[in-house]
Amino acid sequence: MTDATPRRIWLPWYSREDYPRIRDMMIDRHNLAPTYDAWLAAAENNENVGRQAGLQISRTMIEPETFAKWCREKGLEPDSAARIKYVAETGVQTTA
Repeated sequence: MTDATPRRIWLPWYSREDYPRIRDMMIDRHNLAPTYDAWLAAAENNENVGRQAGLQISRTMIEPETFAKWCREKGLEPDSAARIKYVAETGVQTTA
């Protein structure tokens, strides 16, 4: 018997207001788009591609202070690996 439940993927999501602070705090900021609009276009494209592939996509808002505190508590540097771990652990959805 196969499991018909689609695989869930949590995507890091940022508000326009928080994006500059988020980008500045990341040690791998070069992996994030230089502007919110460029990031948003890429993120929405990734979201659409995932949905077309049959994945269940959920957004998880990352707020600078909360994420920084979480990283300190976990002993992690603020980078892409920490962002992925954070969204997997918190799973707080925003509206799509």
